[in-house]
Amino acid sequence: MTPKLTRRDFHLVASNLLVGSLAGGALFGTAPARAQAKTVNLGTFGSVDVQNYIRAKNAMAKTFGADASVNFVTVRAGSEVLSAMAGGSLDMCNVGSSPMMVGYANGVKASLVYVYKNITDSEALVVQNSANIKKLADLKGKRVGLPFNTSVHFAALAALKTVGLGVSDVQLINMRADTIASAWNRREIDASYIWVPVIPKLVDDGGTVLFKTGDLNATGLVMFDAFLVRDEFKKQHPDLVLAFLKDFERIANEFKSNPKDVVDTMTKFLGVDEAAVMRSLNTFHPVPAREQLTSQWLGKPGDKNSAVLKTLQVQAEFLKETGQINAVPADISGLIDSSFVAKLA
Repeated sequence: MTPKLTRRDFHLVASNLLVGSLAGGALFGTAPARAQAKTVNLGTFGSVDVQNYIRAKNAMAKTFGADASVNFVTVRAGSEVLSAMAGGSLDMCNVGSSPMMVGYANGVKASLVYVYKNITDSEALVVQNSANIKKLADLKGKRVGLPFNTSVHFAALAALKTVGLGVSDVQLINMRADTIASAWNRREIDASYIWVPVIPKLVDDGGTVLFKTGDLNATGLVMFDAFLVRDEFKKQHPDLVLAFLKDFERIANEFKSNPKDVVDTMTKFLGVDEAAVMRSLNTFHPVPAREQLTSQWLGKPGDKNSAVLKTLQVQAEFLKETGQINAVPADISGLIDSSFVAKLA
């Protein structure tokens, strides 16, 4: 069963509108008929992401070419991404590794083609200053609020494992991301493993960041969001997939080198304040294609010993242990297609 997830940028979600333009033929022979445009259904979580930047700039033709039509599909959770791809109404979208792995185990025909971002400081364990938690081992017996079946759930258990703690040693409480701040304020939880923009709210209300997801890198795990592409679309329109990834690399650099333009553009487009946009930019850590081709990330096409593959294997075992999938897939490498990254590097 696909988990119901809540995304870290939930407060930035824009209206669930499908925006697109479809090219059509001439009417009544008054103009030469045009070939039907290629169409891409591009997902976005309605947040400060590259997809919405393209949308805000009305730069679809620049990204995909003049003969491509783009429908922007706003989703709220990884489960929605999987359902839409399984139904053929979504072609490309960024998604966390947990729902991606659940989809693959359940037979969704889609491929991980590119690492969207390295998750380092956008997810973290925050502890109440009054709870006397100075190190991970001090979490024993404490109440930790977090949304189950998400990347932070996986990261929390991986962090606990580094100090010899398991599920039975800590009171893990399943909570929606949008309820954690209020529970924290009422001191109903001692800690929370959660994402931006909730993290700064907890810190401002008597909290301290004790552990960041990026700290798991020392254990050989890499936590990431990635672009998932529907396999049928990838086979039919590899040119559109490659075109998007090329422009993604350019825009990702723009996010870092020219944040003023991004802030100006996204505050107006999403109707949020500058601080919210800057929080997203400051925790956005893209991975250049040339780095993704190393064994520290995706590796070259056919690589069976990459860090991403190792992480997906561990994550699949976690999903099996927690009852989110029935069995660990025999060949997880079938989820990864680094051929597009190889063309970019």
